[in-house]
Amino acid sequence: MTAASTATLPSILHTSAANGYSKPLLPIAEDEKYWNAIREDFPITHNLLYFNNGTMGPSPRQVTERVTKRVEHVDATGDYGGDYEGIRKAIARVIHADSGDHIAFTHNVSEAISIVSSGIDLKAGDEVLLTTQEHAGNAIPWLARKNRDGIVIKFVSLTDSNWNPLSDDEFVQRVSDAITPRTRAISMPHLTCTTGHMLPIKRLTALAREKAQKNGAPIWFLADGAHPPGMLETDVRDLGVHAYASCGHKWLLGPKGIGFLYISEEFIPHVIPTWSGGEADKYWGYDARLEFLPTASRYDFATQNFALFDGLEAAIEYMEKIGFDKIEARVQYLTTKLRNGLRELAPGHFRFLTPESSLTGLTTIKLDKMDYKKFAEDLITKYKIRTRIVPEGNLEANRFSAHIYTSPENIEKFLEGTRSVLS
Repeated sequence: MTAASTATLPSILHTSAANGYSKPLLPIAEDEKYWNAIREDFPITHNLLYFNNGTMGPSPRQVTERVTKRVEHVDATGDYGGDYEGIRKAIARVIHADSGDHIAFTHNVSEAISIVSSGIDLKAGDEVLLTTQEHAGNAIPWLARKNRDGIVIKFVSLTDSNWNPLSDDEFVQRVSDAITPRTRAISMPHLTCTTGHMLPIKRLTALAREKAQKNGAPIWFLADGAHPPGMLETDVRDLGVHAYASCGHKWLLGPKGIGFLYISEEFIPHVIPTWSGGEADKYWGYDARLEFLPTASRYDFATQNFALFDGLEAAIEYMEKIGFDKIEARVQYLTTKLRNGLRELAPGHFRFLTPESSLTGLTTIKLDKMDYKKFAEDLITKYKIRTRIVPEGNLEANRFSAHIYTSPENIEKFLEGTRSVLS
């Protein structure tokens, strides 16, 4: 049995001002004996220093074993199905959706966003708001709709002219100023892939509803949620979003090639499936009638690889045994250590692009004197430290991320390598 399934976890909260926390810190966040046992579940920890979980989250052995077991079962029996509703319920638990009826299966975030961007009723001249720091997976589906139907895409900047992040108040005001009577949708990251900037989604959805009521037309809000689930406790009901797109292969540490779309009951009738097939229908017949399912299952279709669903359920169960609140505390504890160490190196070398208020697993810096690609290349070739470059939005920056398999010793070695490369 793993440490995740056997450890007794303390529940008393305390505040650690010395570590830069503005919220209570669970004592388990600093229990290295506990987290070292969990690290043993991850093969990647023996091969390199991995600081790019924001791109791809390595799975623990328990997930890989579950996937392999399912593949072997299918090959031995031809039984390729499974408990899809059980997986929907597990995903719903992670993001606090009302039920699995609101969860559609996808292969990734981009596919989930494409379901929405291609399925809602938009006409030439209708406007959609994005930010200036989008992942291609949120920008391209909307731009494709622009090319096809002549909608208008408006990008709202997240920074000032010097790349400094805006405050929540400033950004909300910019979004408010960008909304017009032609605005029909807003699609923005919950947490930017570029800098780890946590957007004030709850305030933005309230703003969208207020403007929609004033303008007499709905403004649908889709959040690109590639990062928060598995890193931060996520509640789609509290956020007030109409749709939330996420995936299993980042912070949830699940198999690669599976994602999901949360869609509210209010929004489902307004997103018509554009790719479809078996499993999406409530009825179809040779009388030429078709009726889609009334739930998010209407966006599922065709034969699926259930081994991936089984693996995602295993990943969720693994993280639930640890506790998402404890995972969030650990990620923030490690991120604080990482940023404090970087601050000592920063003067004359780089500046932070990640807002101080966004204490998440992502940290992004912009180098003053060194090429950002060369910096990342030197870290991996000389010190076996994998990071991510950030070309999006012309930031030309470098991003680092820590998760539950990261240790304080890993961070010290990362800082040593960074110091050496910069010098």
